[in-house]
Amino acid sequence: MPIVTVDGVPVHYAAQGSGPRSIVFMHGGFGSSSELWKRTIAALPAGWRGYAIDNFLRSAPPPDGYSVQSLARRVRGFADALGLERPVIGGHSMGGVVTQLAASNDPERYAGAVLVCTGAVMTNHQLGHDLMAKLRETGYEHMREISSHWFRIVPADFFEGYVSRAMDAPLQAMLDVQQSLLDTDCRPLLPRIKAPTLVVFGAHDAGRTIEHAQTLLAGIPDSRLARMEDSGHSPMIETPADFDAALHAFLATV
Repeated sequence: MPIVTVDGVPVHYAAQGSGPRSIVFMHGGFGSSSELWKRTIAALPAGWRGYAIDNFLRSAPPPDGYSVQSLARRVRGFADALGLERPVIGGHSMGGVVTQLAASNDPERYAGAVLVCTGAVMTNHQLGHDLMAKLRETGYEHMREISSHWFRIVPADFFEGYVSRAMDAPLQAMLDVQQSLLDTDCRPLLPRIKAPTLVVFGAHDAGRTIEHAQTLLAGIPDSRLARMEDSGHSPMIETPADFDAALHAFLATV
């Protein structure tokens, strides 16, 4: 995988495609990685190049430590380092919060935003609080059980790889970034997001419910909903054809 230096530290990423337009994806927490987006960036429309940043595996920590805020600054530094002109940015779950922060920090920097199974605040996300407590108490002992919450329909080989990679991530990094996620409330920042925004909701998502999606839609001025009727928390893996159809239609408008 290629490496770029951001804030003086190496950041690994996956990339595929070619053309003048670019989209940068952020993975979620609990040990997720760029592999979550591998299929999506391979399927992008002609004229688009996709990037997927690694934050926990293969990359160094941000200089000021792991938090959703430091990862949002990494998005800007990544785009600047690669000379990406007004890319679309997107994120899944925790990465969706990173995307909200990045898009509100620099409203003119990005051409669009894609928020996948995420929300602005964790106040009514009991599953996230419960799994954070389990991770803090038992480490990776229950990572397979924790990871099972992110998928409703998933190929067995992908799930095994996901769990294995998750257990390779630094535990303290997981705890630090998850705690910052629990402490962050993006609701006051949503009106500052000026980029057109696609909010993707999985109808069977046990954690990020429709109320989370509705909060994003109410707060972001130029936003629209794509509802994945057969998906849980990870539609890019569970229902890839539906996810691609919604994403590609959105990219055609930005």
